[in-house]
Amino acid sequence: MNQAVDTPVDAVIAETEGRPLSVRLRALSRVGHVEGESEPRFAIAFLRGGLNRDGIAAQAAQHYLMYHALERAAVAQRASRGDDFAFWLPELHRLPSLAADLEHWLGADWHSAVYDRFATTGIMTYAARITEVAGDSLPHFVAHHYTRYLADLSGGQMIARMFRDSYRTDGDAGSTFYTFPEIADPAAYKDRYRALVDGAGFTPDEERTVLREVASAYWLNGVAGQDLEDRFAEYAEVTA
Repeated sequence: MNQAVDTPVDAVIAETEGRPLSVRLRALSRVGHVEGESEPRFAIAFLRGGLNRDGIAAQAAQHYLMYHALERAAVAQRASRGDDFAFWLPELHRLPSLAADLEHWLGADWHSAVYDRFATTGIMTYAARITEVAGDSLPHFVAHHYTRYLADLSGGQMIARMFRDSYRTDGDAGSTFYTFPEIADPAAYKDRYRALVDGAGFTPDEERTVLREVASAYWLNGVAGQDLEDRFAEYAEVTA
């Protein structure tokens, strides 16, 4: 994981020492998103209607694989910490929506296709890291939980609107991943989530673990995104 924990990350961790963890995470995200970015051809085409069905499915498959690992870790954390586990937030869970979206784009055999065709080295490395650390360690779990859910909740409505306009889908068919029907006010929900993070009671060392693992997650996400970039020509041949 050393690739993600470099001097800019260390600087953010040092400069924000003593501030609320949610503030430190937001500061880190500005570094992580810049350093984790790959060439944006795939992402631009995704939002502008420039991918074929396999390209759209490839993005959904990556999400499925990372969320499968994360939501299994959530189950493990709840089992060990009790039913009142503070970060058991089923309104955020994405696997049912992703299964519906993948079936829309790939058909009934979508599950086999995810593992046979779309489980690239980058995304499997990311999922393996979540599986390795998030089921037992609360700081590691919160790092990955924060990285995934808060980002997708933040951008979900905008992405859904652009995607549906570009591909002229029938309502939310094929893009339910970006919809959080149980969260009426995403902005207010994110404020409550950040308060939950701040109230988790982490020690200074545990906070540093959270921050470094978030940095690693940004880097791993960039590696997984590069897998999509590397197959861009295949995914952009015919519009959906």
